Amino acid sequence: MTAARPSETHFHVHLDIPGLVDHTAQLDRMEQLMTAANDALVALKAQLADTTSDVLAKLAQLTEQLGEMPEDAAATLAEITDAVSALDATVGDADGSDVPPPVEE
Repeated sequence: MTAARPSETHFHVHLDIPGLVDHTAQLDRMEQLMTAANDALVALKAQLADTTSDVLAKLAQLTEQLGEMPEDAAATLAEITDAVSALDATVGDADGSDVPPPVEE
């Protein structure tokens, strides 16, 4: 008589622990909710990064169009630009839009 190879050995264990099935189902549901929440947050981060990039571009365009501004207007514009830049730095480059694609030759 030869012993079975480990790959051919199967063990079936049945544990009847009250509430185990319910707890397992709750853990599965919690994992699904956490994954969905993370996916939503990643999408929001990408949208926010795109928005801050658009706002910074618009502020640069506005600065160029206005040219020389009164000191108080220039200071306000600088404060807005600094605030948006700080937000952009906090969010980071979630969608890769800060790095232009390579130019094909």
